[in-house]
Amino acid sequence: MPSPARNITALLWPSDDMLSTNAKSRLQVVRLLCLLGSLLIPLYGLLYEAARPEATDPMWIRLVIAGVLGAFVAGTYVLRTLRTHCVGVAWGLLYLLMAWSVALAAVNQFSGAYVVGMLVVYAVSATLVLVSSQLLRSVLSFLSAGLLLTGAALLWAPAVQLSPLVLCGGMAMVAFVVGVVARWVLRVRRHLADQARELEEQRDRLEGHRAYTNRLLNATDDLFFALDPTGQFQWWNDRVLETTGLSDEDVGSVDALDHFVPAEREKQAKQAIRRVLQTGSGQVEVPLVADDGVAVPYEFVGNPVENLEGERQIVCVGRNVAERKRRERELRESERRFQAMLNDPNILAGVLSPDGTFQKVNDTALGYIEATRADVLGRPFWETPWWETENRSAVREKVERVAEGEYVRFEAEHVTPDGEARTVTGIMRPVTGEEGEVVSIFVTARDITERKRREEALQVAEGRYRALIENFPGGVFLFDEDLQYTLAGGRELRDAGLSPSDVEGGGPHDIFPAALAEELDMYFRRALNGEKNAFEQTMDGRRYFNRTLPVRDESGTVIAGMAVAQDITEERRRKEKLERKNDLFQRAQEIANVGGWEYDLDTGALTLTDQAYRIHGVSPGAKMTLERSHGLYHPNDRWEAEEAFRRAAEDGVPYDVEARLITDAGEEKWIRTRGAPQQDDGRTVRVRGTIQDITDQKEREQALRTAKADAEAARQEAEEASRLKSAFLANISHEIRTPLTSIIGFAELIGSEAGALDLSDSPLPGYATMIERSGKRLLETLEGVLNLSKLQSGQMKLETAPVDLNEQIRWAVQELRPKAEEKGVRLQLETGCAVAEGDEGGIQIVIRNLVSNAIKYTEQGGRIWVRSFQNEDRAVLEVEDTGIGMDPAVAESLFEPFRQASEGLNREYEGTGVGLAVTNKAVAQMDGSIEVDTEKGEGTRFTIHLPASEEHPTDGSAS
Repeated sequence: MPSPARNITALLWPSDDMLSTNAKSRLQVVRLLCLLGSLLIPLYGLLYEAARPEATDPMWIRLVIAGVLGAFVAGTYVLRTLRTHCVGVAWGLLYLLMAWSVALAAVNQFSGAYVVGMLVVYAVSATLVLVSSQLLRSVLSFLSAGLLLTGAALLWAPAVQLSPLVLCGGMAMVAFVVGVVARWVLRVRRHLADQARELEEQRDRLEGHRAYTNRLLNATDDLFFALDPTGQFQWWNDRVLETTGLSDEDVGSVDALDHFVPAEREKQAKQAIRRVLQTGSGQVEVPLVADDGVAVPYEFVGNPVENLEGERQIVCVGRNVAERKRRERELRESERRFQAMLNDPNILAGVLSPDGTFQKVNDTALGYIEATRADVLGRPFWETPWWETENRSAVREKVERVAEGEYVRFEAEHVTPDGEARTVTGIMRPVTGEEGEVVSIFVTARDITERKRREEALQVAEGRYRALIENFPGGVFLFDEDLQYTLAGGRELRDAGLSPSDVEGGGPHDIFPAALAEELDMYFRRALNGEKNAFEQTMDGRRYFNRTLPVRDESGTVIAGMAVAQDITEERRRKEKLERKNDLFQRAQEIANVGGWEYDLDTGALTLTDQAYRIHGVSPGAKMTLERSHGLYHPNDRWEAEEAFRRAAEDGVPYDVEARLITDAGEEKWIRTRGAPQQDDGRTVRVRGTIQDITDQKEREQALRTAKADAEAARQEAEEASRLKSAFLANISHEIRTPLTSIIGFAELIGSEAGALDLSDSPLPGYATMIERSGKRLLETLEGVLNLSKLQSGQMKLETAPVDLNEQIRWAVQELRPKAEEKGVRLQLETGCAVAEGDEGGIQIVIRNLVSNAIKYTEQGGRIWVRSFQNEDRAVLEVEDTGIGMDPAVAESLFEPFRQASEGLNREYEGTGVGLAVTNKAVAQMDGSIEVDTEKGEGTRFTIHLPASEEHPTDGSAS
């Protein structure tokens, strides 16, 4: 914010950007002269009064004139109009001042003092007009006006003390001198103005050239800057800012060497600066630290110059040479690779010109002929000793093809100087220049004599292996040095739909995905180097165990490689399944809080699972005896537990006992222990059982008994709890169903694996069967309860749409048919055209529940019919069985939750009692109805009526 002092300064010395430089100058002159006049006019009045007291010269008039001049000067600081027209106003004041001085002289009879004053005013005023005017006419006009005023005053004055001729002559002399001076001054001023204009034009042109030069320097990709001898920036282009990431202010304040050059290269940069100042030029290559902190190689060229002040500076051009360095490195690397290839002792190599003239050859190639390097260099390739006379025209034709840009392979037979026949195979490669023209030909060849011998030996070996390979249970492959399959077979190859001809002659990259092929290439090469390897690969969802090994001839030389692949997918799955079963068995005990135990009557050994140890309050693995186990029972319950175990051991009677257990830590808990005798030849040899912590269950039972005492008062609270329970069950379906499904799966896997083994002394099969049966029953119960809970709580929304009942029946029956076949029940479909308005998920629940119930209550040899048809505006689904049926009176309550035809602990058929309740709820939500027709001993028929749909179901519904 501007200060008050600055405001005052701006008021007294206002800045007028609208005024030209000349106008501002004239304004300052006018102000100065007017101020001088405002001081001199009163001063002259005092002098006149002292010299001639009798003179007519009122002081107030002088003060008024001086005040007008002072007010005018002050006005120019305040009013822009006065500043703009200051010259015209000043001239008007000068005319008035001249008229006043003439009048004053005339009143005082043109006395000497007043005449002098009038002449002074005349000369000074004319000079002021001259200073503030650009035209001689303005000065002459003022001089003429002064003469006219003086002449008129002489005519008017009553008495004149000075001779009129002298006065007029003086006035004329002043006018002449001022006119001459005015003419000279104006001419000089015009000349200076012309010079100033030329200088301004030159300055503009110079500024334009400088701006153009700056644009040129900023347009280049190179760094362009000037340094003083100490390394400080004096000038720089925009590329410096872009490269360093600094602003103009930052660049001007930093030391170029300290900031942009790494410390270890700073000395080199300073030496380069001194060299430029001493020799007149210099070049240095140093890294430049860019704005991202990365040092980039730059090449700097510098030359000394002198600035306008005569100070020496260094003008530098910096060019990024990173790309050039990269190309140089690539060129050196390419040259090293070329020399390494050319000097490879295992490769015959040479370089030809495009016309086929030999230019370079390595020692390995010379070893195959009786000639020196000088004998072959400069000769056409086809005329060298490597080729027989009859082959030279063919070789020349190949060279000409390569000269046109073609890659050409060749194979030749040579007899070395020691008389040994050798076979080589190679390739002629064109080497192209930057414009794609062939500049040279690179010839390489490899001795394949041993390979040929191995191939012959391989053919013999292939005959030996073919019979074995064709009958091998996996896949077997023989491959040569080029990693090409020469023999393939095995039953798994046939199972994959491939014949040996599909594989032989190709390589891994022709058959397998790229990643697998790369890995096979690596192991194949190791086998050809005499190394054996075993590894696994996955392809198309199958897991394969592979072995690679070398194939040797009678002398032990590796002549080929063999790969054996075996599908271990099922084996791996069985292994993983067994591991999951074992893990699931442990987790099942933890989840259900159930432990297993076994007591061997012959050895007296008591074996417990980890969970059984935990329930006893004992660390797993600790020594546990039957006496210690019974000793942990509550004194009031110990006799019952011991007696139950005794009857199982002695009389073979199973037991199921609930009792209290007191751990070593003093914790009291309720447990439920079950025992089943295991007999051998009619004698009980061991007792197996389970132990389950039912403390929470007992606490709930106690709470239930307490709650029943005040049931009516808690009815509303119980209903709310029931609703919350339903919502809770609906929300945790995934959290319970997923681990429970895993438990059942692992239990099935453990059971099947244990059944395949001789585990007569192990409790594992019985435990697995118990867990599987209990888990399936619990899962069935959970599914029914969760579905019922979701339907009751509104979380299962059944949205109606056209649904093809025939398609839904086929899906459900296809899934349940194995269960029916396992029980020996025949499932029969009788479906007609029936499209219902319903929910696919809801209809699946209805069909599965009804068909599952029919299978469960139908004995072996029975039949189940599943029908669908259209009846006017209703789509009908029927499930009829020849099962046990039920009393029609009982059938009326079947759709209530947890109600069955047989109930109690001794009921014949197990079930959840919620399936039909869920079915009823699902049918009701789809605006349907359900009917049951049953007769005990005859069978049962459930009929579902759903609203019929006039539309055909969508693709998603019918698929």
